Amino acid sequence: MSFFAKLRKWTNRDDGKLYRAGNRSLGAVEAVGLLIAVAAIGLWQLHVKAGVSIMWASAAGAIGLLLAIVGGVGKDRGPHT
Repeated sequence: MSFFAKLRKWTNRDDGKLYRAGNRSLGAVEAVGLLIAVAAIGLWQLHVKAGVSIMWASAAGAIGLLLAIVGGVGKDRGPHT
């Protein structure tokens, strides 16, 4: 068995000591929150050109992150939580 085959076998082990890592589906609230947070970053960068107050970008970022957190709270986190 080559070094890389042994390494792949070791990294893919499932002995129950590791946290679950991988892709999971996003809920609607979490997805909307993340999109609002990304839009807030864009608004923060362009607030002078857009002619709006920086408070709009701050509020949108806070609301977006709050929605992302609330939307992700009920998700399956694996066997360790």
